[in-house]
Formats: sequence, structure tokens, C-alpha cells
Amino acid sequence: MISQAGSGYGLFDVVGIELEYVVVDEDLKPRCLLEDAFRGVHGHPTSEIQRGDIGFSNELAAHVFEIKNREPQGSLAVAEAQLVEGLGFFAEVLRERFGARLLPTGMHPFMRPSDTKLWQRANRAIYETYARIFSIQAHGWLNVQASHVNLPFGSEAETVLLHNATACLLPYLPALAASSPVYEGEIGPSVDNRLEFYKTNQRAIPVITGRVIPEYITSYADYRRNVFRPIRESLDGHLGADRLRPEWVNSRGAIMRFSRRALEIKVLDVQECVKADIAIAVFIRGALRYLTRRLRAGTLRLPEHGMLVEDLDSVIRDGTQARVHAAHLRPPSMKELGSTTARSVLGDLLEQVPAEIAADELPYLTLVADRIQRGSLSERIRYRLSKRTGRGVALPLAIREVYTELMNCLQRNSPWPD
Repeated sequence: MISQAGSGYGLFDVVGIELEYVVVDEDLKPRCLLEDAFRGVHGHPTSEIQRGDIGFSNELAAHVFEIKNREPQGSLAVAEAQLVEGLGFFAEVLRERFGARLLPTGMHPFMRPSDTKLWQRANRAIYETYARIFSIQAHGWLNVQASHVNLPFGSEAETVLLHNATACLLPYLPALAASSPVYEGEIGPSVDNRLEFYKTNQRAIPVITGRVIPEYITSYADYRRNVFRPIRESLDGHLGADRLRPEWVNSRGAIMRFSRRALEIKVLDVQECVKADIAIAVFIRGALRYLTRRLRAGTLRLPEHGMLVEDLDSVIRDGTQARVHAAHLRPPSMKELGSTTARSVLGDLLEQVPAEIAADELPYLTLVADRIQRGSLSERIRYRLSKRTGRGVALPLAIREVYTELMNCLQRNSPWPD
């Protein structure tokens, strides 16, 4: 995560990664063990641990574990090595002391929101305020595990370009990163069910999430006026709302974090291993560097915001096969009109990324290309489950088989080979 000290970084100099996982027992049941595990590691009760280059913490639900780089890294290969080492350490703590494991993917495949509880230590008052305002005993709150990619601000003019380029890219990222095909033991209606829930989890105050795709901006003042102020006004009158800063509450798919001078991208389901999350982050930084440069040069025209929202909805539902508009992302030399697929959009962008990234990050693009060609992890899980059930295997057993394999992938830091 990029801290206040990040003000010295230039645009795209570094990336901060945050990854969330579910703590489960040997039967894949979610377990609220983190308070005890943190106490054991730290020596006394705590909600956050710093260990070398890595930080451990909790987010809202008592069964969700978060790991992050304490300082952003210029090389995402270095960030991967740090995260893998930290995960290995904490996974060993869970195994030895509790017989528990970490489960990847964007949603737990079996749990119901009633199977867990809110975190009871740091930020408890904030979480309880959320609970009073929203119906948080729901999947969009308590069963959503994400990867967050944080990019540093540059100058104000550069950051405005970055923000608007991110809005242009955001609708198509779930086609690459979806990993939430199953919840409550059934295959959900969408390829990215986490985001389907996320879109409406704060519908009691809709300005908080907006339409997920952030609105275009022209300045920092514009952002504060058109995003933060409506959120602040909408919270007035709610008990405890004084504890909720608009910057924290804002739930768009990309958020301007002025307190740490970073833009945080939130539409990414966590993958089956750190290597896959890092590969997606490599693609995002390279694609945004390319799109920001095109915006600056005037060769990328901002499309209608409503079109981006429509494309996001299509991608959430249909993944790489989604029909999208996305004319704005086609290379300037391509004059094709009409709809295309999310797979084609991502493939076109991938051709531009090698020129925008460092040599030590190029190997990650092989994994990205595979996800684009064969479908996201979510699409591949759905296909495997369809094959297994088509051969007479009961769906709960097939789900258990797949997600056990995915836990093993996380432990080995190897992509799922299916």
C-alpha cells in the first residue's frame, strides 16, 4: 500500500498490492481465527502486524486475512517475492496452531454471511456504523475477497489523466480477473458474482458506489466536489456517520486515496496464487501507462460514461465472451465500428503492454495471455464443474475438489493447471 511517504513517487514508479483470503478449516468452513493467530504472532492482541517487508491485517469480517507490501515496489517481481514469503509464514502459523488454511478466489464457494461475524478490534466502531446503515450480513459485504492495485499520484494534471484512463480500462478488467463463479454451493448467474453483489451492496445510499465506474474528472477539486461532497451529504443524519470519512466510504471501482496519494483499483477478484495476481497487476500498470500517454497525446477520446457502465455489466455477466463497445480502446489505426468481445479488447491491449513494462516483468505476460485466451479463472472453474457434474459427480463434491486444488496452488504459488 502506498503511504503518505509516497508523495515522492512519480506516476507509475511503484505499485502497492493488497490481497485478501479466507481462513478455513479442513472442511473448507470459514473460521474466525485471526484474532488468536495475530495474538500468537505479535505477543498481544492486535489488528495489524508488520513483519519485514510485509503487513498482515483484517478487513471487516473476522475470517478475512489481508496481506500487503508495506512499501510499494518498482518491480512487481520483487513485490511477488515479498508477498509469497509473507504468505508462507502466515500459512504455517495457521497450519501448526489451528489446523487451518488460506482459501483464495473472490468468494467462498459454500459460506453464508451468517457463518461469520464482524471484526471486533481496530475499526470496530466504524464497522458497527456500517452495520447500522447497511444490511451487511450479505455476500457483497462478508464474502468478497479482492486484490487491490495501488498506483501513485503524479502531478495533479498527470493524476487526472491516470484517473480517466483507469475509468476507460476498468470495465474490461473483470474479464481477466474474475474468480467468483460459485457461492452458497451453487454456480452463480454471473462470471464475476463478487462484483455483481458489490454493485448493489450500498444501495441504501447509492452515491457511495455510484455506477462502479468512476466519473471523469478535470481536477482534484472536481473530484472532491462531485464525489466526496455528495457522499458526505448523504451520510448526514445517520448515527455514527461522523466516523465515516468520504475517502474511506467511497466504493467506486477505482478510488482516489488523497491521504496516501494513490489511486486504488478495486474491481479485481483475488486469484489462485500470488503469481497470477502480480501478472494482472503487471498488465494493468502497462496498459494504463499506454492509455494515459494516449490521453495526453489526444489519440484516446473519452467515451460516454454510460457506455462504460454497460460494458462493465456485460463483462460481469459474461466474462471474456461479453459483447462490448470499447471502440475507445482499439488502436488508433483500427477503424472497425460496432461491438466486439472483451477477449478481443484485452488481446489488443496486451500487444501494447510489452513496450510499457520492465524486462523482469515480461514473463508475467504469458500468464495474462493464457487468461485472455482460455478465459478467467472463474470461467475455467465453471467449465471444470460442468464437466465433473456431467460425468455424474455431485456438485458439492466437485466444488470441494476444485477449491482444494486452488488452495494447493496458493501454497505452491503456481497457477491452476486445469
